[in-house]
Amino acid sequence: MNKNHPVYHSLVSRLQSLRDQYRHHPTEGNRYRLVRQEQLIAQWVQVSDLPS
Repeated sequence: MNKNHPVYHSLVSRLQSLRDQYRHHPTEGNRYRLVRQEQLIAQWVQVSDLPS
């Protein structure tokens, strides 16, 4: 995976934002969004690593 890819940067930026939100407001909704974002990044990384 190319860590300079704009999609990767966008996903990681959103993850950092969600972590900050959860740190300041640890609600179930914020936790769900945080976990979902982590899953989305994991899926994207797997797909982007597939040979073309």
